[in-house]
Amino acid sequence: MVEVVKRVRLGEALIAAGLLTEKKLEVALAEQRQAHRPLGEVLLSLGFARPEEVATALAASMGIPFVRGRDLNPDALLVSVLDPDFIRTTGAYPIRMEGGVLKVAMVDPSDPQKVEQVRARFRSSLDLHLITDGDLEVLIRRLDGEEKGSLDEELRTASGQLDYPVEQVVQALFQDANAAGATDIHIEPEEDLTRLRYRLDGVLQPVHTLPQEYTASVISRIKILSNLDISERRRPQDGRLRVNVHGKEMNMRVSLMPCANGENCVLRVLDSSAGGVQLGSLGLHGKTLSVLKAIPRRSHGLFLVTGPTGSGKSTTLYAMLAEVDAIHRKVVTIEDPIEYTMPLVRQTQVDSAVGFTFHEGLRSILRQDPDVILVGEIRDKETADMAVKASMTGHLVFATLHTNTAVGAVARLIDLGIPPYLIEDSLVGVLGQRLVRRICDGCGEDQDPDEQHLKLFGENHGRPRKGTGCNLCNATGYSGRTVISELFLPDDEFAGCLGEGFDPKALQELACKSAMQTVFEDGLEKVRMGVTTLDEVERVGRGHRLTPGELEDI
Repeated sequence: MVEVVKRVRLGEALIAAGLLTEKKLEVALAEQRQAHRPLGEVLLSLGFARPEEVATALAASMGIPFVRGRDLNPDALLVSVLDPDFIRTTGAYPIRMEGGVLKVAMVDPSDPQKVEQVRARFRSSLDLHLITDGDLEVLIRRLDGEEKGSLDEELRTASGQLDYPVEQVVQALFQDANAAGATDIHIEPEEDLTRLRYRLDGVLQPVHTLPQEYTASVISRIKILSNLDISERRRPQDGRLRVNVHGKEMNMRVSLMPCANGENCVLRVLDSSAGGVQLGSLGLHGKTLSVLKAIPRRSHGLFLVTGPTGSGKSTTLYAMLAEVDAIHRKVVTIEDPIEYTMPLVRQTQVDSAVGFTFHEGLRSILRQDPDVILVGEIRDKETADMAVKASMTGHLVFATLHTNTAVGAVARLIDLGIPPYLIEDSLVGVLGQRLVRRICDGCGEDQDPDEQHLKLFGENHGRPRKGTGCNLCNATGYSGRTVISELFLPDDEFAGCLGEGFDPKALQELACKSAMQTVFEDGLEKVRMGVTTLDEVERVGRGHRLTPGELEDI
């Protein structure tokens, strides 16, 4: 038990842990002197360290444990009396009381005033642990405090009052979505009411209904915040908005489309923390993780990430860019839109309204003397051709491509008109991925393997688990998501396959022959490890064609 911890020099702690170089520390200290900001913030903004790296190094230097929010299982009775404002003020989240000692996770346990505030509030000895600010905010969102139900309260208050300020309803909507951890907000007008649904961990969940008389006003308010034309209701519109939710900026991409009963509105919540995600935290492991950490050190070549919309492709590419030495290499991106800003990276957004396409943007980027290029998406022959040729002229190119499998990227490039011999010379690897929901840490329980589980895994069935549903996961049994992936690495046999005339089926057989683990097989491994469930892997990891068994059920 540690109640008082010593303050440490963050730079020295990171260097001692091997997470920072002397050169990078000098750059960060120079930036700190100009910006007058804490060193930790400067290191994070420059991309020299990640939140968990900083926290781990600080905890080790202070002699206290570092904890991750997803690994905590707070006491339900204690959680019921917690105050979000107190937690934000002190940066402390009490976990549980054991033997008169309170286990508490703190962002800055070296601050004696904040430690004393916690001790005075709970009148007990403290067992201090270190937690990141991001993890603390996630824990706060899970509280059944004033954030939860605020939208219900606003709608109840507004009921029957046509002159009720719609600004408060819209703000409550954003607060409610933020508290729930929604990645998308769907506002869907019907004949008698408007449905509100959130996408939580990749799955749409109904959450509220909005009285029909408020729908037009709510949509107009969102248009105003997004700088869109409030008088235009017959054509689709796209925009972006930023709002302040509990002192933090919430960025959203807005899409409006006319439908039978009004305008359908979808707001995509952009997670600003994704730009600082580490490869190791995505759920990648083994050879795949090693290869993805090695690729950013290459001098040239084309690396693709494939998968459907919402499968985390951009996040994976940002995590790979974070591995690039951006101090000594010029890193430039062309995106649509720029979802996350990264330090030391020159980021450009396409604008089709003025003819600034991926192709034109990439052409301009090549005049900027880049070393590393990220292309948000290869959509056409011109962009594909330029990306391939750039990768063959001394540039390392990262890009996304919409295909169902990693090997399918080769067929897609050929369909776009890229000659097979250019693909052979330029392509260094393709990662295909999906996102599956993780079993909730708060309610996950070990299960006895059923017949299907034993059939798939045999005696090596691991520990199947299942979430029973709790307040932490909104009774779904799942909380958070992880990547399941397949990595295709071209080799000499691949070159021979292309040279003999392209055959997609032969290429897939060649990839499997080379021991490539498919997305579905990687998902099964995570089931065996107790990370997710077989139902979840089946939902996202099966092929796009119906299996014989599924056909029999029709």
